[in-house]
Amino acid sequence: MRQIKSKRYGQGNQFKRIYLVAPRHPDNFWSMQGTVELLGAKTLMPNAALATLMALTPSGINVEYVLCDENVSELDWNMPCDLAVITGATLHQKRIRELCSGFRQKGIPVALGGAYASINHDLCTNLADFHFIGEAEYTWPAFLQQWIKGNAMSVYQQNTYVDLKDSPAPDWSLINAKDYINISVQTCRGCPKSCDFCDVIQYVGRKPRTKSVEQVMREVKNAHLIGARTVFFSDDNFLANKVFTQQLLAELITWNKEQTRPLSFSTQITVEIADDEELLRMCADARFSVLFLGVETVRRASLLEVNKGHNLKYDIDERVNKISRYGIMPFLGLIVGFDNDDESVFNELYDFIARTNSPIVGISLLNAPRHTPLFSRLEKEGRLTGDDFSGEWQLYTNIVPKQMSRATLLSHYCELFKKVYDPELFHHRLNGWLKQVDYQSNLYTNKKFDLRQLSNGLKMIIYFLLFAKPEARKLFLQSMIGTWKINPKLMRRTFTFLGQYHHFYEFVQKKLPERI
Repeated sequence: MRQIKSKRYGQGNQFKRIYLVAPRHPDNFWSMQGTVELLGAKTLMPNAALATLMALTPSGINVEYVLCDENVSELDWNMPCDLAVITGATLHQKRIRELCSGFRQKGIPVALGGAYASINHDLCTNLADFHFIGEAEYTWPAFLQQWIKGNAMSVYQQNTYVDLKDSPAPDWSLINAKDYINISVQTCRGCPKSCDFCDVIQYVGRKPRTKSVEQVMREVKNAHLIGARTVFFSDDNFLANKVFTQQLLAELITWNKEQTRPLSFSTQITVEIADDEELLRMCADARFSVLFLGVETVRRASLLEVNKGHNLKYDIDERVNKISRYGIMPFLGLIVGFDNDDESVFNELYDFIARTNSPIVGISLLNAPRHTPLFSRLEKEGRLTGDDFSGEWQLYTNIVPKQMSRATLLSHYCELFKKVYDPELFHHRLNGWLKQVDYQSNLYTNKKFDLRQLSNGLKMIIYFLLFAKPEARKLFLQSMIGTWKINPKLMRRTFTFLGQYHHFYEFVQKKLPERI
């Protein structure tokens, strides 16, 4: 009989078993699956919500948790348990419904929560036995106490935003860090921006709420202890509270430079980070390697139409170039399909990508998630398709475009995506990016040699030399030689670019249609 890895809370001989399930991700652009596989991992990062539920277990409650991350291991439909707990985003909605139905058919009660179940709570009626709407820091402990006594309610709704000082560090005891590229740490919830297409504020609000710096550092140290090499700060806007961000960066620098095996970091942030030279330098000194930037577009009218004027405050080219000069990779997030977009916008966007020598770019089609201002406006105009927003931003839109047909939009979108990841054009931008780096932190020059990084590097070398297509192999060799000539100290950054390029190139080759 196979051994089940579990974690018990409480004392005694009688325990209720809870099966925590994270649904598998669709194999899309943002899954980073190609990069994940190249580096010998199984998926990008573990589900922090389920690990937080474990940590929220109140004293005196005798429960045993078993975890299944479907991106890492096979789901056991025959797992003996008293409750199945399922969480996920809109992107997981199809699988969430399959999981809820499957467990309930087997007579196992289901508790459902998370972003999809909260934002689209009206679509989840009767989908589970226990429905959690909103943040769970207060409702989950209350549910456990009532469930153990047999008098749990069918709906638990958090009507006010929780104090993140009450949010415990996730319990990672049921994961293997080697299965993941990153371990996620959340520092804040809430975004002061109000972009018309974003549904985040429907879930976590506009007022930024932060954990304490001490809480965040505890989670960072926990990630380091379980073997993480990279921490992803899973905030919707890492710069939501600038004073807090500055204090946290100072602590990260102090702690990280004392480690024999320092961590690297990445996060999502607004382009406004480039407006503060001191903060940028602190990001570099803390070992931030990637910043995902919601640039969206360079067309002024398109930004204004969706209430994203803060991207227009300063020159966007200079903002992106400034981030690059600090040796931090700007991962550009772009969107096409705004009302003010015509067919000329695609050349505008590529010219911007080329001018800023931005190697890695994610391009999405504009969508209108439910409960957003954009959805309300387009619904009144009769410009939403019969299909609701699926959570998929590539090769799909629920919007009827204003200045071109859907077929034309999709055709130009695919052409732009393929051009961005053309090996020769990518190599030219990579070389340009390497040449503009003029700041590298000197705080980590005497650190311990990382055997795991060496192993990952060897895997990448073997793949590109023995298994990659000829054009990808040529790109790899050109990039290695070019980096050595420009600045050998940037070799590790080039490996990062190439690891990500591998996934995006595979996506372009396999997922995008030859013709529309």
